This record gives sequence, C-alpha cells and structure tokens, in this order.
Amino acid sequence: MNAIIEKANGIIKTCEEAYVGVIDEAGFPSVSTVSVIKPEGISEVYFSTGLEGNKVKRLSKNNRTSICFCKRGSNITLVGKAEILTDQPTKSKFWLNWFSEIYEGGETDPNYCIIKFTTKRVSLWVGNEGAEFEL
Repeated sequence: MNAIIEKANGIIKTCEEAYVGVIDEAGFPSVSTVSVIKPEGISEVYFSTGLEGNKVKRLSKNNRTSICFCKRGSNITLVGKAEILTDQPTKSKFWLNWFSEIYEGGETDPNYCIIKFTTKRVSLWVGNEGAEFEL
C-alpha cells in the first residue's frame, strides 16, 4: 500500500490544478477547476478562491468536498472537508505572484482566501493499480 501512496503523492506534487466538487444550494454536486498551491500529498490540499465566489458560499453551508487529480491515466480522488482561511499569516504564506492578476489588492485583498482541504477518504488508480482507504 505504501508504494501506491508514494506514487500518488508524487503525482499530486506535480499537478498545478485539480477538480473540486462541492454541493450546491439545490443539493447537487458542482465541479470546478482550481489551481493547487504547494501540494504536499493526499492528506492536505490548499487552493485559493475568492470569498465572494460560489465555492465559498457553498462551502460555508456544506464543507464536505471532493478533489480529483488526473495525470497520464492516473486518478487520485480525495474526499473530505474544507475550511475557509482568511487570516493574514495564512494568506501571506500561500500567496503566489500571479495571484495579483486576480486579486488587485495583493495578498491583503479582502476577497482573497485560502481553502484548506483535509482528506478523510482516498480512492486511487495509479500505475494500473487501485486502492481505497480512509485516513
């Protein structure tokens, strides 16, 4: 099992984007692409979004979330909970220079926030090998 987890972590660390699924106001899944920030592996994932956007509105009501990473036939699906982080030390820690294209106020822009995703369940298909487990 450790070998497939190591492979999955390696893939996640090279992915610049992922697909995030949240539950919308009518109870249906809604999926969008996000830019992943400093991915470390399957246990925690961070990404940025605007506080005024649909993801934050939906996560405020239901923080159950799924994130999917895909690369060259591998699929890593994580299920867990998201947390909206707005404190300045966290925003500064995860700030990337290209974010200035989105957040005109820079890392102190009031619309800029970080989403911390914590994994509860994992489903992997990596190197023609599958695995499912809970963290």
